[in-house]
Amino acid sequence: MSFEYTRSVARAGTLLIVSLPLFALAMYVAAFLFGFLQNTLLFAAVFMPLSFSGQILFLLAMNRFSKYYEARAIFRNALYGFTTAIAGSLVLFPITFGALSYLRNILEANPITPGTPPSVSIVIAFIAFFLIIWIATFLIALVEGFFYRRAFYALAEKSGEHNFKQAGFFMFIGGLLMIIAIGALLFFVGWIFAVLGFFSMKMASQSCSNQQTPSK
Repeated sequence: MSFEYTRSVARAGTLLIVSLPLFALAMYVAAFLFGFLQNTLLFAAVFMPLSFSGQILFLLAMNRFSKYYEARAIFRNALYGFTTAIAGSLVLFPITFGALSYLRNILEANPITPGTPPSVSIVIAFIAFFLIIWIATFLIALVEGFFYRRAFYALAEKSGEHNFKQAGFFMFIGGLLMIIAIGALLFFVGWIFAVLGFFSMKMASQSCSNQQTPSK
């Protein structure tokens, strides 16, 4: 597999990762405005496999780049970051489902009537639910950002492409700040820098020759 082909795979994967959330958001807004929210599951069934395919293409490219630059840390850390996201989602889903079921049981046992404040047990249950989801999402994003930072920093060091350092930096800071809303935006900005890096990176021979200074 040539360098250009690997770079094309990386471009396609990261473009899918970046563009699909924006496209999905536009589709959800349109569904809400035109009353098609019942098709939410259909949208999810379409976008989730496409998003997953983007991650797979990205991992395939990182694997090839790790061999091209003889730096296994590039692929190893990218794989750890991807595995953290998948494993975290698999763990978070049953936790969320169980917490929602518990909330539903609490509401059925203590129905809220208009004009009266909810009971203390309902308030505590809602607070606990959001805290669990909030903290779990933060921990997953923190570990994911840590490994992606290491992967992109290793790729930046070998390729000489500065955009990859920016990608790793924003993903790590995004993971740290996932405890607040801005973290997700910074993580997304990191993927944008990754796209820019894959479009502007050059072959190793060209990168090395550009960085050489004439000896005196």
